[in-house]
Amino acid sequence: MFRFRKKINLEKNYINKAIIGLGVGLVRSKDILLSKDFGPQGAMDILGVWIGQEIVKEMLAQKKISPSVEEEELVDKLMNEINIAEDLTIKQKGNEINVTIQNCLICPKRVGGYDLQNETACPVGGILIGAISYLKGSTPKVPKVNLKPAELCNLSFTIE
Repeated sequence: MFRFRKKINLEKNYINKAIIGLGVGLVRSKDILLSKDFGPQGAMDILGVWIGQEIVKEMLAQKKISPSVEEEELVDKLMNEINIAEDLTIKQKGNEINVTIQNCLICPKRVGGYDLQNETACPVGGILIGAISYLKGSTPKVPKVNLKPAELCNLSFTIE
């Protein structure tokens, strides 16, 4: 018989929260996700929103951010906590947010080496939308994005 005990390390709790967000997103969004008109990127955007919400809840619980944090600081903290990308630029004009990502660290193609057959499944946009909208107390609106995997990615979305 083997018995394993582990002391909880809150610094490593983000993967747990991402999995929780993924599970909740699958259950709450299953009808949309199973629609044949909804591709892998749309599904990943929705699931990413749930993941982003859970991660930001954990960041709040660990007091890594405050509820009044600005979008730019939130993205900076996310970059440091969950290693989204090596280079990410965010520009905000009113409610519109534009994000440019280079050297993504969670790209299924670039990092994972998966051939998605001209499809994309980038979680970054959804994670950012989920995190920002959770802090603002707004309902996230998931945009349709068309990315070129393993290259420079541009995301634009509106937070209301």
